[in-house]
Amino acid sequence: MRCNYCSQTISRNLTIKEIFLPKKIVSEQLCSKCAKEFLLLERKECCYGCQRPSNSLYCGDCVKWQQLYPNYDFHHEALFAYNQAMQEWFEEYKFKGNYRLRHSFVDYLQAYFKLKKNFLVIPMPISTERMKVRGFNQVEGLLAAANIPYQPYLVRFADGVSQVQKTRKDRMKLKQPFKLTLEGQKAILNKDILLVDDIYTTGRTIFHAAQVILENEPSKLYTFSVAR
Repeated sequence: MRCNYCSQTISRNLTIKEIFLPKKIVSEQLCSKCAKEFLLLERKECCYGCQRPSNSLYCGDCVKWQQLYPNYDFHHEALFAYNQAMQEWFEEYKFKGNYRLRHSFVDYLQAYFKLKKNFLVIPMPISTERMKVRGFNQVEGLLAAANIPYQPYLVRFADGVSQVQKTRKDRMKLKQPFKLTLEGQKAILNKDILLVDDIYTTGRTIFHAAQVILENEPSKLYTFSVAR
C-alpha cells in the first residue's frame, strides 16, 4: 500500500476488515509521516461558535456574527488546523485537481460523522463556472470517498474570485450567492441539518448558506469543515 498523499510505501499489518474485504485495500490513507503534519484541533478551550482557541464561550468574531444572526444557535466544528501542511494539501487537491486525494481523511471523517447519524448532511456547493474549471465539488468528493450520505440541496448561483484570493474585507462584503432547491426547501423543515464546507476562514460564506437554510425552519443547524 502507498500513502494517498506522498505515495511512499506503507508497511503495516492488515486489519481483520481488510483481510476479509480485499477489494477495499487501496491507497486511501496517509502514512504516519504525512498524518503527523496535519494538526487535529482541540475540543477544549475553544470558541463554541467556530472552534477558534478561546477562553470565552464565543470569540469576538462570533459575538459579531450573533448580532447579525440573533436566532441562530452558533456551533461550528472542524477536524484540522489550517496550517502550512493543510494549505499545501488543499492546493494539490482543490486547485491542482488531484482528485485522488479525496481519500486522505476518510478515517477521520467516518469517525466524526458516525456521531452525526441523525443529521441531514448538506455540502457547500460550487458554481457552474467553477465546476467547469475544476471538474468536481471538493466537499462532495470528500464526503463520497468516506461513504457519507448527503443531499445537494444548496445551489450557488453567483460566481466570483476564489475565497483564497480575497482579502478578509472583500470576503465580508460578499453578497448572498446561494439558494435552496425546491426539494431542499421541503426536506429541511424540522430536520437537524449539518452544513459541510472544506475550510472555515471568516465564516462569511458559510453564514450566507446558513441563512438560506434557517429561512426554511430546520429544527437545528450546525456547521462543519475539514479545516479551520
